[in-house]
Amino acid sequence: MNNSLAASVFIMRLKKLIDKNKLYFKPRNRQKTMQFLFDEGLSVKDVMDYVKNLTPEDFYSGPTEDDNGSAGDVMVFFKPYKNTKLYIKLKIWCDAAGDAGVVMSFHKEGQYD
Repeated sequence: MNNSLAASVFIMRLKKLIDKNKLYFKPRNRQKTMQFLFDEGLSVKDVMDYVKNLTPEDFYSGPTEDDNGSAGDVMVFFKPYKNTKLYIKLKIWCDAAGDAGVVMSFHKEGQYD
């Protein structure tokens, strides 16, 4: 599967998860992400709205395996935000209950976790 198609499929799955409240906000580097949200006056709902508007053009890399060895596909997106870009790292997996996902990172580009 090429990167554009993989990103499109990932985003379709992601939007369904958001609509079903099955995309969870659990950043790995909580301090970095929460500081960014605080500095910008953003809420978790704002994050979900922003993630829901990702497009294949925002795709940067993936899918890759999770560094911690847990199941799922990890993808990274860069999305314009004010005068910079956001680094958005997401993961989707499938278990007995179906698809689920997590926002792993959401902050300015260049502050990778």
